Amino acid sequence: MTIWFDVEDLIRYFQHASRPTGIQRLSFETYRAIWRRVGETGEVRFCRRNTARTGFRTIHFPALEAGILAAASADTATAQPSTIIPPQPRQPSWLAQAGRRLPLQYRLPLGVIARSGYASIAASRQLVAASLASLRPGPTTSSRIGGHQFDLDGPEVVFGRGDWFVNLGASWDSPYEPEFLASLRASGTGFALLVHDLIPELFPEWCTQAMVSDFSGWLYDVVPQTDLMFAVSRNTASDLTTSLQKIGKSIPAPVVLPVGSHRPMAPVVGPPLVNPPYVLMVGTIEARKNHGALMRVWRRLLQTMPAEAVPDLVFAGKIGWLTTDLVQQLTNANWLGGKIRFIDSPSESELASLYRHCAFSVFPSLYEGWGLPVTESLSFGKTVAASNRSAIPEAGGEFCVYFDPDNITEAYKVIRGLIENPTRIAALEARIAAEFHPPSWEDTAAALLARLGLEQQLSEPTAKGLQSIG
Repeated sequence: MTIWFDVEDLIRYFQHASRPTGIQRLSFETYRAIWRRVGETGEVRFCRRNTARTGFRTIHFPALEAGILAAASADTATAQPSTIIPPQPRQPSWLAQAGRRLPLQYRLPLGVIARSGYASIAASRQLVAASLASLRPGPTTSSRIGGHQFDLDGPEVVFGRGDWFVNLGASWDSPYEPEFLASLRASGTGFALLVHDLIPELFPEWCTQAMVSDFSGWLYDVVPQTDLMFAVSRNTASDLTTSLQKIGKSIPAPVVLPVGSHRPMAPVVGPPLVNPPYVLMVGTIEARKNHGALMRVWRRLLQTMPAEAVPDLVFAGKIGWLTTDLVQQLTNANWLGGKIRFIDSPSESELASLYRHCAFSVFPSLYEGWGLPVTESLSFGKTVAASNRSAIPEAGGEFCVYFDPDNITEAYKVIRGLIENPTRIAALEARIAAEFHPPSWEDTAAALLARLGLEQQLSEPTAKGLQSIG
């Protein structure tokens, strides 16, 4: 038996970005833990699609790991976060919106043309021909991530009876073709996926139309063909089952995996990235994360408290989609006189500094499949004023204080209660230190491999490379 992990979406993501979202972080850290425990043995292998998209080739995971760590670890944040004003997100043109509805094999080469700014029709035709030719069968190329280059010319994957083919990432972003799934079944290979959340299905208003379309196709056509579904939380498992029941389809009950948590491996050194006191919110700036609610809470704090008693609010993440109105409001309000600050895509060490020196963190999200920033904050010993929605209470347990994210008055009272009562914060931190024992990524890997039937005795993980990506 061989367990094949498809890392295609992880490769494509880090070819265009350096800081992961929760999905990439979870899949990458789990793959790393699997590698530390098992290595690239006959029982566990990693693969990605070949350039013709007709099959898969093996990947040497340590080379990919080195590239991703290099990309994710570079410090980029400015020393003066109060001066950072995020760029105004541009609305995609009608042509870009139309292009996103195309299959991936056409979308990628056409995207190259759009970004290149070719004005000549003849030159564009030549580029189209070259781009499409690269998708035909032939020698694979090398990929470059984080300054590291790794070879994709591994042997072609031959799936066999009793094998597993598993994707822990954003598998909906590039769904598997029906012919490939039929070939998996014919070969006797099991098919397993991890579902992170049901956001595009349950809340399409928070997503692009292309994302909603891609996700629906994945949910209706691909998920019902799985032999095993994993979920990151009980809430996500329930949402998946309910959504499928509504369209008359069903799957066996999803297996809920323990989600690992970042644990600082060394003390944070150097001066704080932001001068305390401040309250931290980590996450991509997008509609469902509810940054706008915190802006209103901080405005009310400034209206009802002396300005010097109100800590700064730090947004740490990247600009996502559908945020034009929010960014415009923040800009027009001069970021509440500098009381709200923005750190664009912090690295691992920068994020660690932000967690370590904050008074507490906040997480007002309207919906989450899990809530990784909550467990990260707790891992740094910091309590969280968190939303009481979806899976977030699963992530935070009894170590957070909760509020209704739709109720600004309630959020204001909870947050002000922490600001004005450092004794309560100290008590919560003492409880976190004594009782918070989250799963590790090794626990995630062990649970996953056990459910997939890997019977060999797993060795203890080594200390090598135990840093996490931020």
